[in-house]
Parts: sequence; C-alpha cells; structure tokens
Amino acid sequence: MMRGAFLLSASRSGSTMLSQILRMHPEVLSLSELLTMQASRALLPGHISGAAFWRQLSRPTPLLRQLANPSVAPEEFLYHRVARRRFDPDNCPPLLAVTLPHLFDDPDPVFDQLAPMICAAPRQRRADHYRHLFHCLAQDSNASLWIERSGGSLLAAPTLNALFPEAKKVLLLRDGRDTALSMQNYKPARFVIWMWKQARRAGVDVLSADAHLGRSRRIWLAELLGARLLPMRRIMAQPPSLQDCAAFWSAITLAGLRGLAQTPPEQLHVLRYEDIIEQPRPRLAGLADFLQISQDAAWLDAASPIPQPRAPRHRALPEQDREALDLWTAEARQAVARFPALAAAPAER
Repeated sequence: MMRGAFLLSASRSGSTMLSQILRMHPEVLSLSELLTMQASRALLPGHISGAAFWRQLSRPTPLLRQLANPSVAPEEFLYHRVARRRFDPDNCPPLLAVTLPHLFDDPDPVFDQLAPMICAAPRQRRADHYRHLFHCLAQDSNASLWIERSGGSLLAAPTLNALFPEAKKVLLLRDGRDTALSMQNYKPARFVIWMWKQARRAGVDVLSADAHLGRSRRIWLAELLGARLLPMRRIMAQPPSLQDCAAFWSAITLAGLRGLAQTPPEQLHVLRYEDIIEQPRPRLAGLADFLQISQDAAWLDAASPIPQPRAPRHRALPEQDREALDLWTAEARQAVARFPALAAAPAER
C-alpha cells in the first residue's frame, strides 16, 4: 500500500499552487481536485462495485457539467488545455477535468487504460476504490506517496480521518480576510456559498461532520433531482456579499478545526500560506520531512521561486470595509490562533 496524505484547505488558500509544487517531486503522486470532481457522491457511505465506481469517475452529473468547465473555472479546469483531447470540455468525464491532465500531458490514453482496471475491482467502500485508483496511477512512476488536494476539502476532515486513518493530513491556512475576498470573485465558490445559504434556510447543514457535502445521500439525491432546475446563470453572475463570504469561510474553518482537533500530532502538519510566500524553501523542506519524502535539491531549487510575495488584499480595503471584515472573521481567526498545532506558531498577521 502506498503511503498517503490529504492537503486540506477552506478553498482559495493556495492549495492549487502547493499541489503543482508537489507534482514536481519525483516521489509524489499529486492528485488535484479528485474529490471535488465527484461532487456530492465523493465519499458516500456503503459499498459499490468497480463498474459503478468507474461510472462515477467517468460520467459528469448535470451539476458538474455547469460547474466543471473552462468558462467557470479556467485556471483550475485543465482538460481544455490538452492539445489532442477526445471529449468535449463542457461535458468531459470528472476524472479528466483536472486530475489526469494535472499528471499527464496526454491524459486520454491513461483514462482508457484505467477503465478495465477500475471496473475489475471488487464491491467495496469508495475509500478502498480510491486506494486502488492511486495504486493504478502510480504503477509506472517512482511515486511512494499520494497526496490528494481538493478545494474546500477541510469540510470533510472528520470523514477523511475515519476513512483514511493511515493518511497524513496537511492543513493549509490563509488569512480568512483575504480568502473571503478571493471567494467573492471565484465562480465555483459563488455557487457553493449560495447552496450553503439555501440549505441553512431549509435546516440542512452541508458542513456537518457526519452528513456534509460529499457524504450525505440526502444532498446527493437533491443534486441528482434538482440540478437542472437551478438558476445557474443568475447564481454565477451575482457575487455573494463579502459578509456572506466571510461567514462561509468562518463556518468551514470552524467545522474543519473541530474535525481535526483529535488528529494525532504526528499525523497533522499545519502550513500558513503567508509563511510559504515569505520563506518557501524552508517551509517546503519541512513539508517534505513530514511527508517522509526526500528534500530533493533539484525539486527545492525549481519549486522555491514559484510562491510569489504579495501584499494582503484586505489591507487595501477602505477603513470601514476593513473593520467590518475583521469583525466578520474574528471568531474563526481566533480559533485558528488557538488551534493546538498552531499554539506555538507566530500570530496571524
């Protein structure tokens, strides 16, 4: 069995950058947006056959067709950049949207090779199907570690701890004020925040520890039956208020920290986006030590220039807006500062 890890974040926290950096390491199988592209069926309980799991990986849901395409998320959606692609980017298999193009320049043949291997797997939990998929993807490489990164995966922290107890967890944190500002302009985040608000009004918590998005059959059924009825153009065209973005960041961060609170210290590594930007080489070297991969000199030389220094966006806001954003995110920022793994770390800027 390969060693494994999850890169957890609240979204818009620099996880895409870190996933790209890890992809460059010769010992790492870097899996980007694998769980995200499975949407509300990503971690459903129960056992399914290999053929059913392959259908999940290869057939987009109606909602995914509207969210996982180059017009909505052009930076993260990678398949439209493939030179010799076989599928329509607006209706491509979930596994091809981001995960395979992140790993391979020509992902379609890999997709074809995976089909019989995944279909041949026995009836088992989705977690075991994912382990089998990781093994298949790493067969022709020197990778000894897989690490999965999905935006917003912090909400699934307790589920991932339960389903993958052997996998290490890397928690990537970014100042919630800047994260909220970034969410406001990111179209997939607009939809998730809209859905979170509507679900709360209906008494459904899509961030709950045992029935969150990706784990709840109720949410999966709602997606299956109602996705075609959603006013997607209106939702995507209207940015949520900054207060709603701050509230969502706070909610997912508080839920995620609660889910990670009992994680053994040797299984959890915390990184701050701001620290990676300021000191990339030592932070990446520390991450390599935690993941038990080599501090490969060529990797560190190539990866260290990628994080670029930038001024915090929230500091450029008008004073009244800045003070309001400070207030809206205060509780969650304080919880981050008190989190056991950060108790001895420098205070948030």
